[in-house]
Amino acid sequence: MLRATLNEQEVRRVIGVPGEGDLTVAGLATLDEREDRCLYFINHAVADAVRASLIARTGCIVIVRRNSGLVGRLGACRVLEVPRPRAAIAKILDFIKSESRQEPWVRAGKISQQAAISPLSVIEGNVEIAEGVVIEPFCTVGPEVKIGRGSVLRSGARVCARVSIGEETIIGANAVIGCEGFGFVRDDAGNKTRIPHLGGVIIGSHVEIGPLTMVQCGTISPTMIEDYVKIDGSVGIGHNACIARGSSMICGVMIGGSANIGADSWLGLNSSIRDGRRVGSHALVGMGTSIQDDLADDAVARSPRPEVRKNLGRKLTP
Repeated sequence: MLRATLNEQEVRRVIGVPGEGDLTVAGLATLDEREDRCLYFINHAVADAVRASLIARTGCIVIVRRNSGLVGRLGACRVLEVPRPRAAIAKILDFIKSESRQEPWVRAGKISQQAAISPLSVIEGNVEIAEGVVIEPFCTVGPEVKIGRGSVLRSGARVCARVSIGEETIIGANAVIGCEGFGFVRDDAGNKTRIPHLGGVIIGSHVEIGPLTMVQCGTISPTMIEDYVKIDGSVGIGHNACIARGSSMICGVMIGGSANIGADSWLGLNSSIRDGRRVGSHALVGMGTSIQDDLADDAVARSPRPEVRKNLGRKLTP
């Protein structure tokens, strides 16, 4: 959940929906978070389970596509219809950012005297840095960053705003953690405009992230990397992805936005996972394999053998 207090009249004004209403929400959330007093958006057809879940919530504002048939049919939720819900949420996120409405991750800075921070690194704004942390030369950290006990930032690492790093985690040289995700919507003139990404990144303890790896921040909810995940160099992890405990990723892996990687899975050299797809727990993705559909727990996925690839698309003769 992205915590940012908004009143209904502000929401209506920003997205261009006139009308009365005095609801106040505590922030934005994804549909599966099941929070009361939140702003949600729906960009697709509504499943019965989602409809029932929203009816059970109180004090919510739901932005939906025009002519949805949902006005007055989601219980106590206030339904606002717009031509493009995703574009409307982009406007809300931009408003939150420009008005500094988001609740801070770190309210007061605290840097342990037992942390070893190179004078050639830059620490910005309020940060929490625990004892035993090592920050090597040419790193930049912050604002609103938390780094747990014994973690290490190798030379040149960039830890952007709203990143939380657990204990005894290593961030490799020139890695970039928490950069803005790659997401755009079209404005009224048809031009692409960036969707602000305010969700941040949460990295667990005993994680290793290799050099030149990029982890994008989430849009509304954080991008998540759980405890004991091991990530090689030159890996890309898209916004809103969730990497479960104990997973391993080898050099060159690319993870699409909102993908979900199960616990103790293994992703081989130069493999890729399409956005929004799930790789099951204990699954193995072979080198060079592209996952376009969900992969079950304990499954093994490999690219075709070279002799098969050579014959793909060739007409077979009896």
